[in-house]
Amino acid sequence: MRIGIIGGGPAGMLLSLLIKRQRPDFQVSLYERNERVGKKLLATGNGRCNYTNLSLKAENFHSSNKDFPMKVIENFNNQDAIDLLKTLGIYPIAENDGRVFPLSLQGSSVLDFLRLAMERYKVDLVLEEKIDRVEKTSQGFILKGKKSYKADKVVVATGGMALPSSGSDGIGYRIAKDFGHNVIEPGPTIVQLESDYSRIKALKGVRIKTWASLYVDGKILDQKYDDVLFTDYGLSGPAIMDLSRKSIAALKKNKKVQIGVNLIGLEKKEIRQMIQERAKNLQGISFENFLLGIVNKKLIVSIDKRYTSIYNRDTKIEVCDDPKFIDELTEILADFKLNISGYKGFAFAQATTGGVDTQEINHESMESLKVPGLYFIGEVVDVDGDCGGYNLQWTWSSAYIAFKSIIKGRW
Repeated sequence: MRIGIIGGGPAGMLLSLLIKRQRPDFQVSLYERNERVGKKLLATGNGRCNYTNLSLKAENFHSSNKDFPMKVIENFNNQDAIDLLKTLGIYPIAENDGRVFPLSLQGSSVLDFLRLAMERYKVDLVLEEKIDRVEKTSQGFILKGKKSYKADKVVVATGGMALPSSGSDGIGYRIAKDFGHNVIEPGPTIVQLESDYSRIKALKGVRIKTWASLYVDGKILDQKYDDVLFTDYGLSGPAIMDLSRKSIAALKKNKKVQIGVNLIGLEKKEIRQMIQERAKNLQGISFENFLLGIVNKKLIVSIDKRYTSIYNRDTKIEVCDDPKFIDELTEILADFKLNISGYKGFAFAQATTGGVDTQEINHESMESLKVPGLYFIGEVVDVDGDCGGYNLQWTWSSAYIAFKSIIKGRW
């Protein structure tokens, strides 16, 4: 049995070594366009490789066929992934929010152990080979790149279009279309958001562990707690990345999108109490000095301008314990709203929305319902997860389901 796997990302690597570990008699060839495998894997989790999450829920995964992701994941879940990767040498450590990393906290550890397992089980690794066309014949498949290769079964594990510097250029979509598959329009996700706020460049570098709230047409749609980073173009950080999918969807519908940032990282009632106490103790102090020590200095001018705009005055504010002052300043500090005008593209995205239509894939095998012997796994499929290890969990799950199907299939 000849298995041709296109793409040397985590999905392709795991699948290749699983097949060879179970069936050493199979010829398993992994074709990677780069000079090495796993290039994109090193960028996940800020280099630490957040490879799953202790909490997997349906709302963490997205697809045009909304039930599809969990049908796959229920047959290979987070604990299955943790246990399997331990057999390869990858031991977990979990953070309080459920994100799971390798014990070394280095993404390179995950890549190293996948590569070592591929070597140990003698996967045929073909580097610097871009397979851009696949043909079906009466004898199986022909994969065409610099050379032509034969296979009885073909697995497309090319990824989506996020981080094209890693080699993700959408080639898997073209292969799918050649076989008559529908492809849901790809888009970037888990990506930075752009703002037209006039002072955004002055806030570059401010980082807060806090709540970020997504407003669409004035109504709150979602809220995340994690790091928020102000950049010279807008907002970044895990909390913003988590809100990017819904933000982009709203922007595409020409809706008004805003992100409200809690500038202190405390509950609103705690902020109000603190402002009330400080106002009582620091009456008469300038507004600018009043904010010292509770927010980043770079934020003070922006808060000052936001507050004075309420009163439409330019005079220097002196702090008082007036309830109106306390309420309105509390609101600004707890929910500093920025208009979102756009988002970064695939070059900055960590994942891709859209992909090969899951209506045309068997969830029990990841095999094409149109072309027997053709499989799609990982990010090339119309499934994407939230920030927090969900996309790699989808990778492991889809690869494992394909593995079980391939070793049990007829040939």
